[in-house]
Amino acid sequence: MHRITRLSLSILLVGLLVAPLSASAYGISFGGRVLFVVPCSGGMRQITILPAGRFPISYIWTPFTITKSVGPPVPGGQVYGIADVPFVCFVGGGGFFSSPVPLFGLRMYVVGTSPPGGNIPIFKI
Repeated sequence: MHRITRLSLSILLVGLLVAPLSASAYGISFGGRVLFVVPCSGGMRQITILPAGRFPISYIWTPFTITKSVGPPVPGGQVYGIADVPFVCFVGGGGFFSSPVPLFGLRMYVVGTSPPGGNIPIFKI
């Protein structure tokens, strides 16, 4: 009986350790217009986007997100990318009686961005 419990705990532990790797390899693709950007603890940001024809959904941008194009998402800009695992960041909590408020979303693994309005200026030399 003890061996079975030990074996099942080992399998569970290996599954938990491999889950983030498999999630990033087979992430969820997303894209849309940025509605809100909420700064969080640790330099993170909760990004709420409006995909085409759907309800708004939130993601968490971290300083370790692979960011391409013009930098972190900004309101009014467009984003596309891959999200992988559920994530949380915290807002507030600076006062004596206040506690941090958690904000939830999927972690952005790779993201490409455009400036507000979607127009990238082209300069001719």
